[in-house]
Amino acid sequence: MTYTPFANSLQPWSLINTKAAVVYWMAPTCSQALLYEYPAAMEAIRQASFPDGNWDGFGALPIAAETKQNAILAINNILCVAPLPEINPNPSGTLSFQWTTNEGTAHMEIGRTRYSFYVSPRIGDPILFEGDVNSIHQLHGGLVASLLFPPPSSAGTMTPVRYGSDV
Repeated sequence: MTYTPFANSLQPWSLINTKAAVVYWMAPTCSQALLYEYPAAMEAIRQASFPDGNWDGFGALPIAAETKQNAILAINNILCVAPLPEINPNPSGTLSFQWTTNEGTAHMEIGRTRYSFYVSPRIGDPILFEGDVNSIHQLHGGLVASLLFPPPSSAGTMTPVRYGSDV
């Protein structure tokens, strides 16, 4: 297998297709744990990016190439720490990422230049962010992961322990 370093810092992943294998190269800061979700995420973004208008039959705006690229850059940061979201196009020409669990809901909407994000945990106040698409980073994925996908708590031992002197 071969790999190449990043062509520039704005592309944290690249797909290298060789006869032997397909290799996904990720930024060193990313966890390798969710690597297997990248192909599904890229395919979902590709399928949701309609370049022509009226794709829904009700006058929806096209998904611009910039929006698609912004969604790819965002998912690269998010998948480092959070599971794959549901990815959908919106009639306004944006793409949405959504996570729903028993612990709450999170939603990110990405456009050509801006994004909006919220996490609404089952317990506690909603957390809201918005801004320039270049400011999407692992913090957003970290909030999703920690509030909606908390690690399972370990169960205490249920077996009584007896010492030789207690028998």
